[in-house]
Amino acid sequence: MAMRVTDSTLHRKYTTSVNQVHSQLNKSMNKISSGKAYESAADNPLAYYAGKRMDNQYQDVISKQTLLKDIQNRLYQQELGVRSIQSTLNSKAGDNVNSKINYILNTTNNEISTTVTTVRDDLIQKQQSMINDLNAQYENFFVYGGNDLSTTPFELTYKADSDEMIMKYHHKFSGDSPEMTFEFKMESNKDGTYSFKFQDNGDPDSWKNLQKAMSEQGRVDVGYGSIHNTNTLIDTYTGGLNFLTNMTSDVVKNMSEADFKKQFEEGLTNSAVGLTGQAIITTNQYANYLDADRQTTPDVAIDKQTFTENLGNIIDQIQTTSDKLGSIYSDLGNKYNQLENTADRLATEKLTLETQYRDKLGADPYESIIEMFSYQRSYNAALQVSSRILGTSLFDFMS
Repeated sequence: MAMRVTDSTLHRKYTTSVNQVHSQLNKSMNKISSGKAYESAADNPLAYYAGKRMDNQYQDVISKQTLLKDIQNRLYQQELGVRSIQSTLNSKAGDNVNSKINYILNTTNNEISTTVTTVRDDLIQKQQSMINDLNAQYENFFVYGGNDLSTTPFELTYKADSDEMIMKYHHKFSGDSPEMTFEFKMESNKDGTYSFKFQDNGDPDSWKNLQKAMSEQGRVDVGYGSIHNTNTLIDTYTGGLNFLTNMTSDVVKNMSEADFKKQFEEGLTNSAVGLTGQAIITTNQYANYLDADRQTTPDVAIDKQTFTENLGNIIDQIQTTSDKLGSIYSDLGNKYNQLENTADRLATEKLTLETQYRDKLGADPYESIIEMFSYQRSYNAALQVSSRILGTSLFDFMS
């Protein structure tokens, strides 16, 4: 009986000893896999909590780097869109709206209806190309949708037989609000020119909602500026209407309704899309004038003098609009450069934190490996001892 009690006590001590060795073996293996010298505050309270602070800083840097990459790509897509529209409108060489208008203004090229119609069709394609640029996507969201990333922003239709040109802007405000559609129609003025007019349909809230949509901002904390002063943060959302009218969200949200109405329609009319639209209607109506069957329909036809004057005014405005597009492109480039500088700073901060972490909390890999092998030998030796203890105990119990 005494022998069995002694063996039972030995078994308990042996089991406790083996478990301790096995636990130490696991800790040494965790050191190698995690690179951490301490697993809990009990191991080294000061170092552990210092590590926690560095962990939080490190995770903040990582999250900002991830967000920064998305914003940079979005700004890059916006830059591409602005550059493409500027090139389509006016470039030093090549096929563009400006060159097409100059071509058809040449007397030798505007005497035949089919030639004028061919230029009109080419201008229609260029205008649609601009709309496609404004509907550009990065991953799964629209880069010119402002705060609404999921709705295709722009739609444009033109009917040559009636000269009806309508552009629509689709937008959803945050929350569960329904999609809103803002409609702009190219209409003739008393002086024979054409302008985009907002079709508010008598709804007094239409203008307010339009101004609200163009006042939206997407200021994000990515390590540039101060979260305590949002105006110092980069506005990463550029709405398509802001871009077309050259009216920034900061300007729009501080405007009176009367000033907003006036500046908006002027800006949209003189935008790249608006100028191209005016040229399309002008060439279409002059083609109708050249067509003998349509000379008696003044509502959809203009003579050569009006044709020349209208296109001349458009040519004069194209350079101004092109310069404004260049300024927008430059502004987007400056934002991108600021983000690049921030990305470099975050990369340096990440490297610094990694170095500090290794110095204060990192486990020496060589020591960890030696420690692991040491505990592995101890654990293997303990397992060999167990076969002898168990064998003796069973034999003595049966005897």
